[in-house]
Amino acid sequence: MSNPIPSSPPRLTNGKERRNPSITPRKFKRFFTPRSRVPSRISPARRALQDLAVPEFSNRYQTPAPSSPLGPVSEHPVRDENIDPSDARAPKRRKFQHTPESSPCRPHSTAGPDHRGHSPSPRTRQGLLSPIRSLHSSQENLDSDQDESEDEISTQSRPLRRLTPLTNRGFAGQLAQRQLGGMPRAGRSFMSFPASDWRIHTADFYSRPDDVHSCISHEGPGQCTPFCAAACNRNTLVAVGDEEGRIRLLESSNSSPDPFSKIHLCFQTHTNAIIDINFSDDDYRLATASGDQTGRVIDMMTQTPIAILRNHTASLKQIQFQPGQANGSVLATSSRDGSVQIWDLRCAGPLVQDAIVHPEDRETTLGFRRPPPKQGCSINSLHRAHARTSRQIQQGALLGQGDTPSRRELPARSGGMSVTAIQFLKPGQEHLLLTACEADASIKLWDIRSIHSSRQKVPSSLSETAFPSSHHWRPFGITSLALNTDGSRVYAMCKDNTVYAYSTAHLILGHAPELTTRNGEPPRRRHNGATHQGLGPLYGFRHPLFHVSSFYVKCALRPARDGQSELLAVGSNDQGAVLFPTQERYFKDDLSGAMGALTLEDSTIATSQKPSSLNRPISSGGVRRSLFQAGNSVNPSSRLDDDIPIVRKGTPLIRGHLSEVGPTAWTKEGSLVTIDDDFLIRCWKEGREEAADLRTGGETGGRRWGCGWADVGEDWDVPDDDED
Repeated sequence: MSNPIPSSPPRLTNGKERRNPSITPRKFKRFFTPRSRVPSRISPARRALQDLAVPEFSNRYQTPAPSSPLGPVSEHPVRDENIDPSDARAPKRRKFQHTPESSPCRPHSTAGPDHRGHSPSPRTRQGLLSPIRSLHSSQENLDSDQDESEDEISTQSRPLRRLTPLTNRGFAGQLAQRQLGGMPRAGRSFMSFPASDWRIHTADFYSRPDDVHSCISHEGPGQCTPFCAAACNRNTLVAVGDEEGRIRLLESSNSSPDPFSKIHLCFQTHTNAIIDINFSDDDYRLATASGDQTGRVIDMMTQTPIAILRNHTASLKQIQFQPGQANGSVLATSSRDGSVQIWDLRCAGPLVQDAIVHPEDRETTLGFRRPPPKQGCSINSLHRAHARTSRQIQQGALLGQGDTPSRRELPARSGGMSVTAIQFLKPGQEHLLLTACEADASIKLWDIRSIHSSRQKVPSSLSETAFPSSHHWRPFGITSLALNTDGSRVYAMCKDNTVYAYSTAHLILGHAPELTTRNGEPPRRRHNGATHQGLGPLYGFRHPLFHVSSFYVKCALRPARDGQSELLAVGSNDQGAVLFPTQERYFKDDLSGAMGALTLEDSTIATSQKPSSLNRPISSGGVRRSLFQAGNSVNPSSRLDDDIPIVRKGTPLIRGHLSEVGPTAWTKEGSLVTIDDDFLIRCWKEGREEAADLRTGGETGGRRWGCGWADVGEDWDVPDDDED
């Protein structure tokens, strides 16, 4: 008998194997937890899930289309009383629309009349209006309660605390606000001392009548002219050299019982005017350059010379100790004879008779007999360091008054090109020396390890910077050089009433092994090598009250240390000194705007490579003529056609002097010492309240008599309440 045919095909068995549900620690704990211990309060995570599943959510945000036969859900849905409200679940609904008419993140703005009574509760509205915040809080609780029951009480979130303003966070907060240049509070854009204003570094300088010293002659009645000043490196004393050959020490500290007007110590070093002085790093030695064609090294413990430098044929212009490992034993001198001498005090020299201090006077003063000084040994001589070129010979009659000797100075030899400024580079590169002269604004770089001894041959320098292209119509000499704190910039004071800033990293363009280090010592250059081209100035400083009328006007730089900013002080023949901040962040807009338009054709890099006939007025005879006569009183800087940025952010120190201010010096505490032609030496100190009082107090009762202050403008001392 055959099997009957089934009426339907057999069902296929499901391939998925059914397994018993797994028991996890969480399920086990929840199953065996008594109801009395179950918390009645719902956790935020469960509340967020319930808000998303309540019927009001479906009724409000899933309204059927008008063509749908289904009507809206009843306002009062039927609920089972035996079911816990916390465990209620919304019934499954069929989705009739692919795109809802409104977003669940934003309430429906055009609800019909059937939806008037379906507004969500405050708890539901809060969750719906900010679903991201609800999910974020839920996620935080779920992450923190992984090993605990979801029904346990969760830790309540702490209220947000308001951020404390920087002004209410003590000194550190106020300092950070000043550095960032922010506002003290919302709605106030004016600050009494804003960090973005460069005048904050120069506005606090002032001087009282007690801060003035008058140079009285020691040879008879009357006064004597001071020529130079130098501050000690480790104390607050300032040394001043005068035209009688004496050194006087003045105390510049506020805490000292001796006022600045009183001489702390005075002694004789030369029989002629002292042109320049310089202290060693440890202040034990003082080097002097005089108009009697000699230099001396003074032992400050005994105030007697230990070496006499005699190798120049004209009056000396500048003297400077070499920094670094030399430790006050190597120094350089420049003279009006056009030469630069390098001296080493460790080399033995013959003893010489000192004409200033006799042996019997030395024994009476010291109480013991000290050997006479020895003659200095010159280890390197740079004769004709800035020899006249054919261009300078043609323009000799147009230079005007050059570096001429003052009274009591011996005249220079004929044809000598005066070397007016010298400057060693920072420690580590102390073998490199910068020199400048009265002829033009070019700066030469020398390696003092290369021996030059010939008086007939012109020595070859490592490099020579290009002079500013604005000097195409006539040259201007340099009176002084200064190196900044980190040694990256060299500032040169020029007679065109400008201080030019040079980059020490670009003193030699191209391959420069002398500026690098190899095995701890930079390589030496070959003898009589070719002179390389150096980059011209990057930018310049000018001010309406800054004019350089002679080579006795100098500049000095205050290094950035002990919380003090770096400042450049320059003398002027406008009866006062001028302070320039050197932080390039204050004039970076001027630098970026002007230097961005420069090209190799019109920049100072290629200035010296241009033909001499370009951009120069030539007469019919082929000799270059000046654009105006040398004796014209017109400001030379007004005729310059500059192709580099010119910074005019400077602060003049007014009412302190009545004649030309020449030398300047910075003390260890950051005070400024200025010297004028009226035999006065003035010390400028920093004090915010004192300077503001002199600017705003007026002349009542003679309160400004004999005082000076920094002129930063009338808007600086305006109170906050009076600011518009």
